[in-house]
Amino acid sequence: MKDQFKIYIDRLNETDTEKIFEVLDATFLDVQESELSFEGNVTISGQAYLAKNHLILDLKIKASAKMPCSICNETMLVPIEVADFTHTVELCEIPSAIYDFSDEVRSALLIKIPQFIECHQGKCPKRNELNKFLMDSPEDTYTPFSELPSVK
Repeated sequence: MKDQFKIYIDRLNETDTEKIFEVLDATFLDVQESELSFEGNVTISGQAYLAKNHLILDLKIKASAKMPCSICNETMLVPIEVADFTHTVELCEIPSAIYDFSDEVRSALLIKIPQFIECHQGKCPKRNELNKFLMDSPEDTYTPFSELPSVK
């Protein structure tokens, strides 16, 4: 599976662009957390090219993560998209003339995972059950910054 992530530098010259289009199983991401996993396929599209002494990758990455709703804890599938990923590497840092960009794809996807998600497009049916645990702010509550002017 690792061959799909290899760019052969010696096959590129200053005017060549290598097109990248891969649809891969999400297992290469190696994420098996109790509250996070990737399912289905990961789609990677874009291009790789040389600019002076740098290899440049311009990619678009799409995947689906399985995560629990922050309100009801039901597991749901969340689309993760990295719309504009650009990565540069100096050619002197690639001693074998073969560059593997799988770690960059994995990192780009993990950074885009939302911290909190809510099912039913942000309208979890169990949200009303939480209201009894939320307290209204009493009149005698001290708010230390209430006298500061608001920023407009």
